Amino acid sequence: MSTSGHYGRWIPAGGGIANVVLGLLALACARLARKTTPSSLCFLILLAAFNLLFAAAYPFYSGGALFGDWASVISGLAPAWAWRALLIVGGVTLYWLFLWWLAIAIRPFCGVSEGAGRDRLRRITLIPFLSALAIACIAGAFNPQGWINIVTSAAPAPAASFGITQLDHFRATIASEPASPLAGPILRSPAWIAAAAIAAILFVWFLGPGIRFQ
Repeated sequence: MSTSGHYGRWIPAGGGIANVVLGLLALACARLARKTTPSSLCFLILLAAFNLLFAAAYPFYSGGALFGDWASVISGLAPAWAWRALLIVGGVTLYWLFLWWLAIAIRPFCGVSEGAGRDRLRRITLIPFLSALAIACIAGAFNPQGWINIVTSAAPAPAASFGITQLDHFRATIASEPASPLAGPILRSPAWIAAAAIAAILFVWFLGPGIRFQ
């Protein structure tokens, strides 16, 4: 979305704030719903991961490239270098903190065997990450601003969540309080796969080219 004319700093900051709120709610639900099914718990953790990691990485991206929503938030503030540095340092700090929380939340999927747990962790994080990256790039290709939008806006969004595929490196955090492994596998659901496919098509078809309000 874009606009013209005068607008407050809360407008460009709104997306990132919404990501943090939704991500923290999903993480809280995942923590409270320990006895839920493995599939539901995985969904909540992924929902939290994509929102929180994107919310933390976007300020870093805006501060470094001076582009995007958070660059608009600090526009006109002085000294400019200090505000850019604040975005970069704050983004890196939040990213590490969110990864730490996600590592704690995802412990039940690691099982009792360290090697098998890491392999399982890679499988259940890499597939969603690559799927999100592909869908975002396809949608970005339809943007009226052209293919440059993929590099500047579409791809960086899911790419910001690359950290979720690296949670196996948080071995000390994951092993500090061993959690009981979940009973049963993460089952594939044809209904949810179909719903996700429909949602992806609608996302690409309608939001890819953008919605114009006169």
